[in-house]
Amino acid sequence: MLQRRRTMLLAPEGNQGGYGPGEMTSPSGPFKLLNLANEFERAGVTTYSIDLYTKILDKYPDTFEAVAARLALFLIANRYENEGKKETAISLIRRISTQK
Repeated sequence: MLQRRRTMLLAPEGNQGGYGPGEMTSPSGPFKLLNLANEFERAGVTTYSIDLYTKILDKYPDTFEAVAARLALFLIANRYENEGKKETAISLIRRISTQK
């Protein structure tokens, strides 16, 4: 039974992730975009990370990566607010709110 569950987790049937053909492995797939956005954010290049997170929301709205991107954008907006950059935080929240 344990082996069967492991197999089910490792080998999904069909297209369960909401990805198109090749999107998981393509250079611009949601997983790679999310990793790239995270790297930019860790490096302190917040504007690029915001652009990539927003691109994920635009192109892949029904994926796990979109949920992670939305959370990351809210955390960035919260950081802006804590730094006293309230207008920037509000602008970012509005940008997120207009996404699907």
